[in-house]
Amino acid sequence: MPPNLPDFSKSHGSPDKNAGDWMTLRSHSDFSNGTSDQTGLESSKVDMYVGEKFFRTVEPNCFDPVVRMNEMDVTGVDVQVISTVPILFSYDKPIEPAAALARYLNDHIASVCRDNPRRFVGLATVPLQDIPSSVVELRRAKVELELKGVEIGTEINGCSLDDPRFNPFWAACEELDMPIFVHPLGYELERENKSRWGNYWSAWLIGMPSETALSIHGILSSGVLVRHPKLRFCFAHAGGAYLPLLGRIQHGYNCRPDLVAHSSEGVSPQSYLESHQHNIWIDSLVHDPDLLQLICKKIGPDRIVMGSDYPFPLGEMPNPGEMLSSDKRVGELFSSETRARMLAGNAIEFLGLGDMWPGHKISCI
Repeated sequence: MPPNLPDFSKSHGSPDKNAGDWMTLRSHSDFSNGTSDQTGLESSKVDMYVGEKFFRTVEPNCFDPVVRMNEMDVTGVDVQVISTVPILFSYDKPIEPAAALARYLNDHIASVCRDNPRRFVGLATVPLQDIPSSVVELRRAKVELELKGVEIGTEINGCSLDDPRFNPFWAACEELDMPIFVHPLGYELERENKSRWGNYWSAWLIGMPSETALSIHGILSSGVLVRHPKLRFCFAHAGGAYLPLLGRIQHGYNCRPDLVAHSSEGVSPQSYLESHQHNIWIDSLVHDPDLLQLICKKIGPDRIVMGSDYPFPLGEMPNPGEMLSSDKRVGELFSSETRARMLAGNAIEFLGLGDMWPGHKISCI
């Protein structure tokens, strides 16, 4: 994310009272004493606000490329794939300022990659509440900015990704050869029902994996990949809860085709995950060697890229890739060649970077 944000609600188009509050970034404040930080000096951290409501504090490694590169050097990461913080997608905002924000974010990510071409690979964001605007920005991100893929949410204002309205966007992703990284929007669950999702960090720990599973379920049950066979999706956090539920989903497809298979165009969920498929990828962020073994059995280790969720606490911190590279149990389960593919080679294949990054370790975040 950039270190600061203009006020897009005032500078682009007429304010929309029903559009919700915009994200702003402010110098970090220590709420206990009312100063910028505990020393009373201006802090290098940044506070994120949605309107006047505090959202979270982020460290400089969230927005400062130099800090990132220093941490990458310490942890042995050669290259990071960088993408927008999902709350900045702004799908619920009016399209004119939302499209301007997407352009601003993409320009920033492209500039970081351009200034540090051997350290960062960038993904675009697009204003998916308006498909024509999204296609325009996707093309600009690919052709002008040379970004290597696009990051989207698991749903857009309550609209699932299997909705036919997204077909022109999928067609553009195919035409431009832009792989798609799908990330859940857990913060929206608390907005919908705080009493259900607000306690015990439930929206992030339970809600986000459920969101992702529901998103994959929609894509694989609706024939999207029959109509758009060249799409490449990578789902965050190991696909959430989908792969552990695959047996149940496949059984439902078989026993109640009237409810599950009516739009599948004859392709079952299990069929999409057979060996050598090229449409569905997931990242490795499970924090559990046993679960890593399970997802490798279900989707194959060649379709798993290293996920770090850097620099946030639910990620593999402080050492991205530690479980794959040095966990004893993982070393007993997988060969060094297989682990090397998950640490680097699979991400290079997913993003089509073979000519750019031979032999490099890539962290997809």
